Amino acid sequence: MSRSTVITVNFNGASDTAACVESLRKSKDPVSIVIVDNTPNDLNLTYALQERDNIKLLQASENLGFGRGNNLGIDWVLQYTDSEFILLLNNDAKVMPDTIQKIEKAMDEHPEVGIVTARIALSEDPSVLWYGGGEVDWKRGGGYVPGVLGPIDAKLAMHSRYVTFASGCVMAIRRSVLEKLGGFDKRYFMYDEDLELSLRTVRNGWLIWYESSALVLHKGQGSLRRKQGGRFMGAWSPNNPNLPFYVYHIMKNRLMTMEKYAKGKHRMEFLLFFPLFILAKIFRFSLYRRWNAIAAMFNGWKDYRKELQKD
Repeated sequence: MSRSTVITVNFNGASDTAACVESLRKSKDPVSIVIVDNTPNDLNLTYALQERDNIKLLQASENLGFGRGNNLGIDWVLQYTDSEFILLLNNDAKVMPDTIQKIEKAMDEHPEVGIVTARIALSEDPSVLWYGGGEVDWKRGGGYVPGVLGPIDAKLAMHSRYVTFASGCVMAIRRSVLEKLGGFDKRYFMYDEDLELSLRTVRNGWLIWYESSALVLHKGQGSLRRKQGGRFMGAWSPNNPNLPFYVYHIMKNRLMTMEKYAKGKHRMEFLLFFPLFILAKIFRFSLYRRWNAIAAMFNGWKDYRKELQKD
């Protein structure tokens, strides 16, 4: 019997999803696998999985986004399984044979922990760090990863510890946490839903553990980065073709998250520094004539205000 069920969300990524599943099937500790097809009805995915048994495929009626797609899987796991842990894993990620084993061991050794996350390397270059433990950056309202795109074996990245921000790329959650808190906030279509769930988990009395010995490989391009001339182009880059989509959701979601969780000193930090951060981005977008990105920022702010009126 497997103690963990892995949920991964597919959106036009059949080959990545199949590779992710193949890595899970090589795990030393067995896992159950649930795939949520956000495409929906990806025929390439059906073909890629046709010879793989013991996989539950859930067809979404539309593209639900990352958070609600995972929620569809979480609801199914809670209703139809007795798994102790639910591991949310990006479909463009691959686990090592001992990754699940080490995550489950960390859960057993730290009963006060509600979420365990792992060290993440770029699959394009496993010597490069993608996530080595994260903290809440109250000034910018997002998650901060020390040493990102640095060496995978940096001192801090190799240090298992309590953190305040777990990456949604690999997030193992106790069943009891999800039974009490539910999954991701359904208002978040994409981006920063992992930050909100991290903050909600901590607010309700659980801690978050970063397990450095558990390694996951993650495709960097899958998170809106593009490699150009040996360097990675950030999602905030004016050259990002998906910039309006990105900045809209980041603006809306960060404002919602900070409205709910930033209190006292943290709220003052956010109110002081976040407008400066946004103004700097607007100035840079103006230089590149990315008016669509500036408009998307404004639309994100407007929709955040609409959400406030609903509460």
